[in-house]
Amino acid sequence: MSYITIFQVFTMLVPLITYPYLIRVLGADLYGWVITAQILVSYATLFIDYGFRKVTARHISIHRDDVDKLSEIVSAVTIMKMLLWAFAFAVYLFIIFIIPSYREYLLLFLITFGLTFNELLFPQFYFQGIEKMKYITILNILIKSVFVVLTFMFIDSKDDYILVPLFLTFGSILGGAIAFYIMFYQHKLSFTIPAKSTLKYYAKDATPVFCTDMICTIKDKLNYFLIGGMLNMKDVALYDLGSKIMNVVARFVSVIGVAMFPRMAKDKNIRLFMKTGGLIIWLTVIIVVVLQLFLPFIVPFLYAEKVDLLPIRLYLLAPLFLEVSSYISSNLFIAQGYNKYVLYSIIFTTIIYILILIVMWVGGYLSTVTAFVIMALASYVVEFLYRIYLAHKIISR
Repeated sequence: MSYITIFQVFTMLVPLITYPYLIRVLGADLYGWVITAQILVSYATLFIDYGFRKVTARHISIHRDDVDKLSEIVSAVTIMKMLLWAFAFAVYLFIIFIIPSYREYLLLFLITFGLTFNELLFPQFYFQGIEKMKYITILNILIKSVFVVLTFMFIDSKDDYILVPLFLTFGSILGGAIAFYIMFYQHKLSFTIPAKSTLKYYAKDATPVFCTDMICTIKDKLNYFLIGGMLNMKDVALYDLGSKIMNVVARFVSVIGVAMFPRMAKDKNIRLFMKTGGLIIWLTVIIVVVLQLFLPFIVPFLYAEKVDLLPIRLYLLAPLFLEVSSYISSNLFIAQGYNKYVLYSIIFTTIIYILILIVMWVGGYLSTVTAFVIMALASYVVEFLYRIYLAHKIISR
């Protein structure tokens, strides 16, 4: 748990360290394009993951002492990810070439796709399943530290914007290569070609979670594209700032759920689930209140221009619902094999989100960043309430 804490805190701090510098050097408009490319790549990354990061950790946890079984799981997942990566790249290229504004930043979009190597090569599910997060933590701290240093050393004008995804891509490939070395050489796993039935089994097991993640990401990330199209790239940068501050809470609190997942997947202890959930609620409330109080001092440090704090304050309310909702999804639904419940909840939430989007668009309310934040917040509340209802059904059995 201590290693996951260090990992999450460091992952959370790096964007906040580089954000004000990149905004100042690149400008809000160009930085908005860098973020847009990363958001588009996040869809490809999600497709390549196919839910394996969440689901496969459960299988690794159960078979952690069986080297042959671990080799089978890792090999099957790696092969499927390679096939998914090739397909995702083809679709990604198609999207870039059919959208004129994307073609203007062709090199940016192409290099940014290199971020998918982190998902393709880095087997986080394996280290999480065996509860040895030391490797992930050390690797990420080293790689992200290099990224921060390179950013401040070499990015000093708008012409250097292409170096942002280039440095991140280099880190993704390096981290994945080292992780593979540890897994196959130090832990003595072997790469095998599994039977088709084995590939189908793990793909089928992950499909409900993949569908959930894909729908959820489309819903959550769609606001970036809508803001970019209906407002401007400066508003994309502002919305991204709110998202990053919200993730400060999300990443810090999610440490508890991530650390407890292998244990809950193995023991299925409802009492432990409830006690951990209570801790997550209280911790989230405390952090949100503290950030709300100090927000007027935090934002000027991160964003050079004067901005309206209202959308960011509203965004900061999201973790109060999102963290509990995510915890229920992973440590109850997935840990106990109710993967379909994750999918049901996100389908229901997405329908509500689309209805809200239509109503606000028809009513002409989508003219500010605040409107998009309210729309996202409303979907989080609906998701939270529906998952509470499903959790009650499971626990009452």
